[in-house]
Amino acid sequence: MLGNPSRVRRAAERTVCTLLIAVLGTLALGGIASAAGFDRLQRNLRFERVSIEQGLSQESVLTILQDRQGFMWFGTQAGLNRYDGYKMTVYRTDPQDPNSLPDSFINTSFEDAEGRLWFGTKGGLARFDAAAGKFVRYALADAGSSPDANRSVNAIAADARGMLWLGTSDGLKRFDPVSGAFTTIRHPAHDGAPGGDTVNALAFDAQGALWVGTARGLGRLVAGARHLEHFAPPGADPRRARINALSMGPRDVLWAGTDAGLEAWDLADPVPRRHPIGAQEGVGEGRVGALYHDAGGTLWVGTDFDGVKWRDPSSGRFVTYSNRPLDAHSLSDNQVGAIRVDRTGTLWVGTRVRGLSRTDLASGGFSNFSFRPESNYRIGFEKVRDAAVRADGKIWIGTTGGGLVLLDPDSGATRQLRHQDGRDDTIPTDVVHSLSIVDGRLYVGAAGALAWSDVQGGPFHRIELPGLGTAPVQEVQRTRDGSLWAVTRAGLYQLGDDLKVRQAWRHDPHHPEGLGDNTLFQMVEDPQGILWIGTDNGLDRFDRKRGVFTHYRHDPRDPDSLRHNRVYGLTMTARGQLWVGTAGGLHSFSQDAAGKAVFKLVKLRDAREPLPIGAVLEDGRGRLWASMTDGISRYDPATGQYKHYTAKDGLNEGTFFVGSSARGPDGQLHFGGVNGLVSFMPDAIRDNPYPPVVRITDFLVFNKPLRLATPIDRTREITLTQRESVFSFEFAGLHYAAPGSNRYAYRLDGFDAGWVDTDASKRFATYTNLDPGTYVFRVRASNKDGVWSEAPATVTVTITPPWWKSLWFRLLALALAASAAVLGYRLRIRALMQQQAVLEREVGSRTAELLLQKDAAERRKREAEQQEQAADSARRNIALLSDIGRRLTANLDTEAIVTTLYEHVQVLMDAPVFAVAVARSEGSVLEFPYAAVNGTRCAPSSCDRRDPRQLAAWCIEHGREVFINDLALDCARYLPGADPLEVAAASLPCAPGQAASAPLPASLLYVPVAVGQRVLGALSVQSFAPRAYQRVHLDMLRTLAAYVGVALDNAQAYRQLKDVQGQLAAQEKLASLGSLVAGVAHELNTPIGNSLLMASTLHDKTRDIRAALETQALRRKALEDYIGAAGEASELIMRSLQQAADLVNSFRQVSVDQASAQRRRFELARACQEIVATLMNKVRIAGHTLTLDVPDGIWMDSYPGPLGQVLINFVNNALLHAFDQPGGSMRLSAELLDQQWVRIAFADDGRGISPEHLARVFDPFFTTRMGQGGTGLGLNIAHTIVTSLMKGSIRVESAAGAGTVFTLELPLRAAEARLAASVEERNMHA
Repeated sequence: MLGNPSRVRRAAERTVCTLLIAVLGTLALGGIASAAGFDRLQRNLRFERVSIEQGLSQESVLTILQDRQGFMWFGTQAGLNRYDGYKMTVYRTDPQDPNSLPDSFINTSFEDAEGRLWFGTKGGLARFDAAAGKFVRYALADAGSSPDANRSVNAIAADARGMLWLGTSDGLKRFDPVSGAFTTIRHPAHDGAPGGDTVNALAFDAQGALWVGTARGLGRLVAGARHLEHFAPPGADPRRARINALSMGPRDVLWAGTDAGLEAWDLADPVPRRHPIGAQEGVGEGRVGALYHDAGGTLWVGTDFDGVKWRDPSSGRFVTYSNRPLDAHSLSDNQVGAIRVDRTGTLWVGTRVRGLSRTDLASGGFSNFSFRPESNYRIGFEKVRDAAVRADGKIWIGTTGGGLVLLDPDSGATRQLRHQDGRDDTIPTDVVHSLSIVDGRLYVGAAGALAWSDVQGGPFHRIELPGLGTAPVQEVQRTRDGSLWAVTRAGLYQLGDDLKVRQAWRHDPHHPEGLGDNTLFQMVEDPQGILWIGTDNGLDRFDRKRGVFTHYRHDPRDPDSLRHNRVYGLTMTARGQLWVGTAGGLHSFSQDAAGKAVFKLVKLRDAREPLPIGAVLEDGRGRLWASMTDGISRYDPATGQYKHYTAKDGLNEGTFFVGSSARGPDGQLHFGGVNGLVSFMPDAIRDNPYPPVVRITDFLVFNKPLRLATPIDRTREITLTQRESVFSFEFAGLHYAAPGSNRYAYRLDGFDAGWVDTDASKRFATYTNLDPGTYVFRVRASNKDGVWSEAPATVTVTITPPWWKSLWFRLLALALAASAAVLGYRLRIRALMQQQAVLEREVGSRTAELLLQKDAAERRKREAEQQEQAADSARRNIALLSDIGRRLTANLDTEAIVTTLYEHVQVLMDAPVFAVAVARSEGSVLEFPYAAVNGTRCAPSSCDRRDPRQLAAWCIEHGREVFINDLALDCARYLPGADPLEVAAASLPCAPGQAASAPLPASLLYVPVAVGQRVLGALSVQSFAPRAYQRVHLDMLRTLAAYVGVALDNAQAYRQLKDVQGQLAAQEKLASLGSLVAGVAHELNTPIGNSLLMASTLHDKTRDIRAALETQALRRKALEDYIGAAGEASELIMRSLQQAADLVNSFRQVSVDQASAQRRRFELARACQEIVATLMNKVRIAGHTLTLDVPDGIWMDSYPGPLGQVLINFVNNALLHAFDQPGGSMRLSAELLDQQWVRIAFADDGRGISPEHLARVFDPFFTTRMGQGGTGLGLNIAHTIVTSLMKGSIRVESAAGAGTVFTLELPLRAAEARLAASVEERNMHA
């Protein structure tokens, strides 16, 4: 037995309250307060907003209520709203409807002990009749009062006997909910208190006395009394006198919100003692408009200008949560009108101008800190590159641009240390890359610098690391043997006690047992003293005794190898287990029986591909916490269980940095990211424990809501007729922490074999064509953390049979049949006796006739059964149409679209003939690009669109379907006067020769293919059998035609886009080649001009010598001068022409390479010299310099033409974007990385690229000089050539005012490639 329903309900409420008290107790001890050293930072509350966009009637929320069903009610100035987490139902006043609200301005709401909902409005009191879905109005005007009297109900409370007490603008009213009678209590006229009889708030104390908040002050009405006892504020302060809100708390303390702040009244003594709450306790003298005690007895305060406040029970101080500009997940507004914590642990805050804010109090436990000083703030200060925790719990934080910050978690106070130019005793730079605390010293690593001070942040001392260059320092640590190590992105350093470098290790490609890469991220020491180092090219094991590095890298042939070569994070657990965080996920390290290394990838989130790992920490229980690009994951090695936390769980938005992590002495974990520091105690991170209450929110028949006698959420049984057998249920899990993450499972007993799982995007279940009978629909729900509802919501559905299938009809038919049989038998016997002779003569013919009739009847029966089977099959196939439509619209190739359509049409219906007709906008030709007859593809054909026998032309011209089941009978409906045989022959979409051997169709369907109002063509299916199609086939074909129209339109748009992109790319290439030709032409001009000048001079001198010889005036001196001049001129001509020939040869090779993507073997230095030679003129004209630093002897088997295109694009890009004035310099350099790879770098000293543009430089059509010579395709083409053709990688590094460097890493043989860094990884390094 279930027992008394009210007792069961009260027991359930007590259970929920107990759970909520436990959760809020945890909140007090760990989430917000500074207890036991945990979470001394203020817990972050991530608010989600509910406003007009979600259906709220108006943004001024004055009251919040959760009813016993679990629905939320929000009263606003323009209507009452019921919310199920997904949909708002709005109720407003209607002057023509007496069953509507008396006024749309809702002041207060209340649910009594019987579960009745009461609402106080500006126009009076209303009760919601849930069974009828209507409101019952109660007029509260005294006898003889004016009809225009103020009937505003501002507060509602109930006493122990169930009587309602109403705070109105006309005094205090005692209201009997049963009879509707009321009495009014007002202030006596002689008490001298100003302010009228307006009552704003009500509260009962433990002794049953009613406390009344008025505009005059606080009043008390003792049980049984008829007059209020008035308590005026001292000094008659009108702001203190006006009581806006009351809430009774634990320990006989009454809290009052006034226009001048918050007051606590101690009711333990006979005379209440008033205690104003001051600013030292966290509440100022601003207006307090809302008070609320949650199930744990904790006080929440809503203010007018300072947001919502939470009172810490341990300290008595108030913690403020207010609106932060530009933070969409802070409180929506600081003017708070209502507060409520629902039974799922969700805090609701109603504001007066910006709707609702909600947050989950029952889960999370993360605290956040972002350094945003009120003065001198710059973007980047909040970025936490690393953190280090002192022994006293204070945290050193390294920022990007904000220097070094010391955070005191207890007080929230910060101390900032900045770099000062000219002083070596300050931090090296304001961009801090790493922090390490070793032996009482704080080590600060930056780009190209390392410094230390004491942990208090005293004077800093620089540490010289030769060869560091501009590379950042990742960390400093001391191993168990006392050695001090510096891990950098330029190699590994061992330091002595004097902090001088004892030894350094760098990558040497000729030393395979040396360091595997210079870019190091993190180092850990195992119990045997072996050092494990994460690098940009795998994991290195350093055996210091032997001086040998062992490399572990990704091997696609070895499933036990690393998933990715970039190793960002390492941790050695207390049990000596090594965990490796890479750009491809988190791995555990072990060795098999043969000593082979085994790396096992573990799952950290519900996704196919793992995210890059930034840092890994171990908590006190041996669990691992890993930061990623979108959050933090917890992994338990003992069980393999994981949980992924994101910003929805209280984390900062944005990615976390590589290596930015720290563990405090109290076990608290810290992770740094782009939006600040996340801190938490691992054991305090919790899931929401409350299962949702699931309700059925709507019931539809044929997609239209069915009007029921009671609301669907209160209905237990529904009876439908056979014609109403297509129905749907809509449901909602009333858990508001994250409604979009709730999940559902439903089943229909008697139909579904098991539970059907779905998510919040599909909160409905539809059933069609069920047989008559009784079914039970059940649905359950889970919250965002996977806690499922204890009991499903159920409703019984009975489908009655049609009258001809009812029992009484069957019995009546059986009786009539029996009577007819008896009567017929008797008549038959009589007739046989009278006509025996006649029957004997006709028996032969009669028997034959009966046999024919039997055959005809059986034939008709078979045809009917076939038609019924075809109809059933068509109805079942309708479910496939949406899937077919997705496949069609997913294609961007016209041939693939039509082929896919043909394949599915063959499954859905009898279609031996299939055709697609296309009507061109110009001309009168109708084309059939795709057609098939009996499974054979026909050659494309065409016909005259004006042919009067063409049904396809009629369909396209009229934009209507053609439905013919018997061509001989139905043809005249579409083509009057046409011969059906000629129409059938013309309908075959084949050439005349092909159609001659095929039979003629008898059943035809034509459907126009349209996009908007534009008809593109028509689809046709034809059958050689008559009556082959039904109306359902036409509906399916019409649906497919709509999908085909969208797909063809998408394909055409895609082709146009590809054509435009190709044209732009070709233009970019031609422009580059033209620039090359212009440069070479200028270079040729000088040597050819010099040669021409010398030749003309030699010509003149030769003419003079000839004239002297002819006149016999030639002298020996003149001849010797001529011979000397001729020799010098010849030598100069030969040098100039040789220079021109060399330029022409270089241009010929470069132009050949540029004009083709032919692969060949070439020397990199010579190819670069030839390319630079063609560009020098353009560079000199612009007033800049281009330096070539490519060593000889680097041979590549690749594509010199595309490589030249890339380098030319780099130079052109620099000339266009990098320099504001002449005098810039560019440098092209190269170096071998190893025996298979080469690195090419192009650098300029121009203005650099701003951070907001850096991530988009390789996007197509992205340029900051559109219309000034930039197309936005140059760098995109370069990226495509490097990654797709040459199988290499390309990256860009830049800073404002510091120039730009483009780096290519290319295989010496183009077939050998390795994976480039992903966008997410670039973000982690940003």
